[in-house]
Amino acid sequence: MSLVAAADELDDSSGTVSLMTLHTAKGLEYDSVFLTGVEEDLLPHRMSANEPGGPAEERRLFYVGITRARRRLFISLAMTRAQFGEVNVAMPSRYLQEIPAELIDWKQSPGMATSRGGTQPRALNARREGGGYGGRSRSSSGFEDPALPPPPRPKTQWANTVTGQVRDNGDLELAFGDRIRHTDFGDGRVTGVTGEGRKRIAEVQFDGPAGRKRLLIKIAPIEKL
Repeated sequence: MSLVAAADELDDSSGTVSLMTLHTAKGLEYDSVFLTGVEEDLLPHRMSANEPGGPAEERRLFYVGITRARRRLFISLAMTRAQFGEVNVAMPSRYLQEIPAELIDWKQSPGMATSRGGTQPRALNARREGGGYGGRSRSSSGFEDPALPPPPRPKTQWANTVTGQVRDNGDLELAFGDRIRHTDFGDGRVTGVTGEGRKRIAEVQFDGPAGRKRLLIKIAPIEKL
């Protein structure tokens, strides 16, 4: 993997991953493109809200990013984001709502539905994998050939949401010495709790190879033993 600062530094034949900003990507194309961190406060960036035309310019940059892909486009966002010493639930970028739902297949990561914050599924203008209309085949990117006629829409328009039981541990009380079980890391012992309310963080020493972890109690996939 390499970080490039100028387009003339790129070597398409190197077989490596090119990591670049959206500004640097202008004029370039790749068979596969990965856009990460497509979340509110990142894209659009929180600072753009106070700048004239800021959100519109951020939208143009997002368009630049998605149109760099010749064949496959992968868009991802985090479940939580740690910034400025706080861990908060990451919300999907508003620009995702502007992409037609039939052009996106939403693929959940393991445990994602039970790790999101809040008490309701988060709306996203995308469909779950395997939920295509009319049984049409799709490419691995989830984007259909624009030359083909659009699929017929069902009479009933269902809300586009990430389904599944969404975890909310707001009432879970943990203290030093408590034993917990994590969906991915297994069993462990609480060695400390800091913060208040929805920002409470538990320090846990897991029995297995996961070792010591800091977990946001409200949304962590854990249960008290």
